[in-house]
Amino acid sequence: MSGVSDMAVSNLILEMENYLRETELPDFAYLETWNGKFHAAIDMAEKGDGWKDIVDRAHALGDVIQKRLGGLNYEKEQLRQELNVQAQGQRALKGYSSALS
Repeated sequence: MSGVSDMAVSNLILEMENYLRETELPDFAYLETWNGKFHAAIDMAEKGDGWKDIVDRAHALGDVIQKRLGGLNYEKEQLRQELNVQAQGQRALKGYSSALS
């Protein structure tokens, strides 16, 4: 049977699983705070009988977070490219307007 400290890690995993179910765009400040609590709980964990299951859940959760963040990075890159194209178009219009004057 896993100890109370193992339960703290499990509860933090459950908290993040619920958070990710409720939100599309993770708040980085929340993730950072949660990560600090999570690592502190791991350091104090007894790593009892159920520890392998806790580790498996944590790894699955990490995969979900990485996919979510990867998607955000892709969207950020797409937006950056769109803004760059718009800026180029505005510079071209300025140049064209100057040529007509």
